[in-house]
Amino acid sequence: MAQITQQQNTLSFSGNLLINNISETVSQLQALRLDSPLTLDFSKVNEVDTVAVSLILEIQRQLHHQHSQASPVSVIGVPENLRSLMQLYGVDGFLLN
Repeated sequence: MAQITQQQNTLSFSGNLLINNISETVSQLQALRLDSPLTLDFSKVNEVDTVAVSLILEIQRQLHHQHSQASPVSVIGVPENLRSLMQLYGVDGFLLN
């Protein structure tokens, strides 16, 4: 299971971001306030699958829905397995700004 902790405008993820636990992660996310500029820190994430890429895109979408002038989400601490998935789907240039 993944955990999300929030410190000001940074969401830090830890644990495993996998399809079998994403609903708990999304529930945690819905309880948080997303403000721009927002940083997503994945430095404490262990295992990921494609749902992690979808989660980042969904957070970006929600942020822009709530704040139309929001700056793009900053993604830091990206483990190699998540970076590889971003490259596979061709979103690394977009997400790793």
